[in-house]
Amino acid sequence: MPKFPPLPITSPWVEKKLSQLTLDQKIGQLLHPNFFPTTNPEELAEALGDVEPGGVFLHPGTGEAFQATIQWLQERAFIPIIISSDLENGAGRIIEGATTFPELMSLAATDNEQYAYEMGRASALEGRAFGVHWAFGPVVDINAHPHSPGSNARTLGDSPERVSRLSQAIIQGMQDHGLCATAKHFPGSGFDDRDPHLCTTINPLRMDEWFRLSGRMFQDAINMGVWSIMIGHTSLPAWDAGDGSHIQTAPPAPISRRLITDLLRERMGFDGLIITDAMDMAGVTAWGTFDQIIPKTIEVGCDMILFADMKRDFAFVKQAVEDGRLSEERIDESVRRVLALKVLLGLDDGALQPPSDLPQSEPFQRLSRAIAEDAITVVKDENEILPLKLEEGTRVLSYHLRGDPELNVDTFDDMLRERGVEVTRATESAENNPHPSEFDKFDVILFQAVMAPSWGTNRIRLAGNYMRYVWRFITAHHPRLVFVSYGSPYHTYDMPNLPTVINAYSPDTSTQKAVLRVLTGEIKAKGHSPVDLEAPYRFKNHLL
Repeated sequence: MPKFPPLPITSPWVEKKLSQLTLDQKIGQLLHPNFFPTTNPEELAEALGDVEPGGVFLHPGTGEAFQATIQWLQERAFIPIIISSDLENGAGRIIEGATTFPELMSLAATDNEQYAYEMGRASALEGRAFGVHWAFGPVVDINAHPHSPGSNARTLGDSPERVSRLSQAIIQGMQDHGLCATAKHFPGSGFDDRDPHLCTTINPLRMDEWFRLSGRMFQDAINMGVWSIMIGHTSLPAWDAGDGSHIQTAPPAPISRRLITDLLRERMGFDGLIITDAMDMAGVTAWGTFDQIIPKTIEVGCDMILFADMKRDFAFVKQAVEDGRLSEERIDESVRRVLALKVLLGLDDGALQPPSDLPQSEPFQRLSRAIAEDAITVVKDENEILPLKLEEGTRVLSYHLRGDPELNVDTFDDMLRERGVEVTRATESAENNPHPSEFDKFDVILFQAVMAPSWGTNRIRLAGNYMRYVWRFITAHHPRLVFVSYGSPYHTYDMPNLPTVINAYSPDTSTQKAVLRVLTGEIKAKGHSPVDLEAPYRFKNHLL
């Protein structure tokens, strides 16, 4: 039996509101635009236009800006607006002042269901306190391809059993405490080494394999009563091959009736709310003009359009109704689900403002630290150099490799300096870095990589011109060279001869502190790799 009630699509409030809505207002309920929160929310009025959206996605911002924006949106709304955000690893990922947890792969390295539940609970309590009703998480994709740039450390690893078990615990923690969870990204990302921001990625599984792997993740979430599913810009050629002329002609899921209606709705029995992934990504926009693909998503069975352009997309959906491509009956089906979700979230009782008292954050901070400390994984320490003496006067060369300038582990170097360690920073630009002939003057060389999933980058491996400096570290044979990855766990594939390797999975502050404590022997590394580190050596999907 499902652990959560289904969407109450025939509730009196849903019936009443649906009967009061004009066609224009119904179309507005299907649109889910995105904004950065602001303390001057009146500036959003022009982008919203005259039609009220069913939901609004908010990008990162301060707690003050979140609450000001949400209050302004709700005060002008005829029907309360669902506020959503990417709370994949806690509300602090988006809201300044809330708790940031390590990435999901860190959670997987602990394999602790109680941690997973409590992380979902914390996300709900803090998110709802700031006015967020809907989390676009957890990611239930299996990280089948070691170099999938959009999955990797965002996932719970490559074990279907673990991904299902831990994701269900997160969902329960969220929905037990009034936050709508979202299983994403149907029909299953993580099998392609390309980025859906740039192209339609492919889930290459045969259907028997799909039902055992990706399909199981979503079916298990459906069976427990998850309230929403996000549709990724991924194709499943085994179910919908398009014209069949080439694997890349299989359509992305948001515009595939076979995937949304025939498979997800009818075969798998999902009657919750279906929302597209962001509709500004080339994984879907390459399949037609906006006047074609925007109404197509509703036509094939999706309920809400994420990152909608209010004026443009409203006009395109309404034109599709007038042209006969889209019926008002079909629109009503989705509006019912949107309204029903609002009932489940308590938005039908007039409680529109975030509560004034935020939850005590210290228990959540302790949880974040516990997950980080239990996740750290020593992949190898061939020369048994751990623990290190990192004390006053120790000379450390700290080399940082970042896939995204916004991702950094600067806090780690600052913590070393607080201990009296003399830190020399080296960067991707080798111009001012120490020459290899100078390596011997350092007691320790720390090689710190932050190659984590970052939208639109299309890479997760260590690659590029800066590797011309990296190979100097490997050939120098420094006796105390330590490589730490704060993102992808697979770097030993590119540099298998590194003698000491630690996988930390996440660049958050709790994890940086945990890495330092492991390096100095203050705590023992307890994590176990949630992925098969031999997978990159096999040139086919290792799960099959």
